Amino acid sequence: MSFTEHKSNSISSLQKVCLRQNIPFVSYRLPLETEIVTLIQQHSFPEKLFSYNNLDEKEGFVIAPFINSNENYGYFLKPDSLFFSNEIDASFITNIAQNNRFVGLNMVQQQNSTTTFDEFVSNVNKAVESIKMADLQKVVMSKIRVEQLPNNFAPEIFYHQLCKKYPHAFVYMLQLPEVGCWIGASPEQLLTVGNDLVKTVSLAGTQLATNAAIESYKWTTKEIDEQEIVTNFVEQTLRSLNISHYNKVGPINYQAANLIHLMTSFEFRQEEIKNNFTELLCKLHPTPSVGGLPIKKALDFIVQNEKHNRAYYAGFLGPINISKKSAIFVNLRCLQLIENEFVLYSGAGITASSVAEKEWEETENKMLTLMNVINSL
Repeated sequence: MSFTEHKSNSISSLQKVCLRQNIPFVSYRLPLETEIVTLIQQHSFPEKLFSYNNLDEKEGFVIAPFINSNENYGYFLKPDSLFFSNEIDASFITNIAQNNRFVGLNMVQQQNSTTTFDEFVSNVNKAVESIKMADLQKVVMSKIRVEQLPNNFAPEIFYHQLCKKYPHAFVYMLQLPEVGCWIGASPEQLLTVGNDLVKTVSLAGTQLATNAAIESYKWTTKEIDEQEIVTNFVEQTLRSLNISHYNKVGPINYQAANLIHLMTSFEFRQEEIKNNFTELLCKLHPTPSVGGLPIKKALDFIVQNEKHNRAYYAGFLGPINISKKSAIFVNLRCLQLIENEFVLYSGAGITASSVAEKEWEETENKMLTLMNVINSL
């Protein structure tokens, strides 16, 4: 492909080159916005984060794993180049195509196999037993599906199709040598700051969307209890940091792609958190919508029983101080590209009244968010 000096190309061309050259970059589109923002760190490696202290003093993009470990650290991409337009100067793409600094430096060595129905059902039943014995209040069990990439699969085209299909989601495509390539369309806001307001949500309970009116969906006691656990956790976390003046709305029915969830939103003035952005972020993550309660017991249960490494699934990610906004989302409805395969992740909240087969069905429905788009390419 040749470019002329004064010609412009689409962001897809830039993404394609960054993917080919293994250059650290992220493209993201915030919910209900049309602008795709792209950050590229072409001159150096992203910063490995051993803690999230002073995160709000940085400018760039953060990604954090579900659990920090020797296998998975958080990383911060500090951009050398930043684009807010879909049109990129062709000369920039020509130059970056010659950047070989990161070629062959993909450090992701994950070996995963698809979670079987029997494995997942067994984990759910173990979780229900632990909850009934009062060891746990709630725990989220996840599974993975490993698939061969279609012959015609182009990540940049897939990404733009996700943007078109899911306007209410946080849609991103990220590649870092130490993290690999992840693409997702997350429905769950963890913490956003902008226009002097701070927002977070509790999101739980899932059913498949039909053509019914949004307010007509009804919920079981299990689903109501599951969402209330997350809501209480968020509220207690806010109060632990002396954030008491907040506006709470919900729970309401909320549609995310092909699914309906129960959502409660919290909003308060930025002055309420003072300099506690990082502390609030770290106290919220992982919320019971991806981990469980009590937090440590739930995380221990997950590590002991899930065969796969969640890696960055159910972690958090998002821009920090880009255009005077920070927007952190839970990494849900996502996949990881590994050579000629992709790995899909999904999970379900388990409570005392969970039925394993229904939880499996929920995780299948969640995977359809991305599978439906892959199958349409």
